[in-house]
Amino acid sequence: MAKKRAVLLAGLMALALSAAGCSAAPAADPSPSPQPAATAAPAPVSVSPQGLAVARQEGEVYFPSAEQWSYHFTYAYPHLLGQDYAAAAINDTYQMALDEMEQLVLPMFANEESMQFDGRNEVTHDFDVTCNTDRLLSIVQTRSQTMGSEGVALALEALVFDVSGAYIGETLTLRGCVLTGIGEEPADEMTVEKYPQAARLIEGSSDLIAEAVSRALYPSFAALQQAGVGRSDITQEDFEWEFAPAANFYVNADGNVTFFFPPAMLTEPTFDVPVFSFTAAELEALMENGES
Repeated sequence: MAKKRAVLLAGLMALALSAAGCSAAPAADPSPSPQPAATAAPAPVSVSPQGLAVARQEGEVYFPSAEQWSYHFTYAYPHLLGQDYAAAAINDTYQMALDEMEQLVLPMFANEESMQFDGRNEVTHDFDVTCNTDRLLSIVQTRSQTMGSEGVALALEALVFDVSGAYIGETLTLRGCVLTGIGEEPADEMTVEKYPQAARLIEGSSDLIAEAVSRALYPSFAALQQAGVGRSDITQEDFEWEFAPAANFYVNADGNVTFFFPPAMLTEPTFDVPVFSFTAAELEALMENGES
């Protein structure tokens, strides 16, 4: 029952960013949300070389009420300062995620008997900026929920945004993130003739890259199992289901794509998860090795 509830929890918590996804699908034209005139702008926690500033939008809410609550939600979400299109679009993405939590997910949890646990459930969302350049903004959100005697459920959600290219303000796919580090043009316009060193990446897809990464990282997970860090009940088939490289990645400060094992794959779940960074050349080599 605990495992089923944890799976349900992870699925419902993922609703908060499901609309953003990890693809470069067209987004509706956003409108910057005006700040109250009397409210000072929050101090940024990250600023790009060209001045793209990310601040913290913080708050807390009780469900169903502050007097008699079963869920207490404490959060910090990214909020970009400025009035340009990229800032407005990215803010819309996270505002929609926050609205989903406040208006759908947590009210449903608070009214669902099977999700009551000990009646005093703490949900906490926070985030880290892992890359903020003139091309990309990469954000990893941490999520936790206490579940009474069943412990604490942890999850990581990562999104990488285009802040100056053809998909400005939208999330990028794994392939799109990798190719952004190779050329200036959009991934779909890159050619093997111009970038022969990335032929397999250009002709491939996010799914093919993910398959190559999954094959390459399974021995690392098996080693974690031997060390007692990785869950012993996860088979290789389970690993391919639990670890989704096309979603479980971010871009680090060096511009390299970094994959992470979800907290639920560890014997003692933590946000300090194992991570594996790859350059575009290394990912190209993984795909080449997979063909041989």
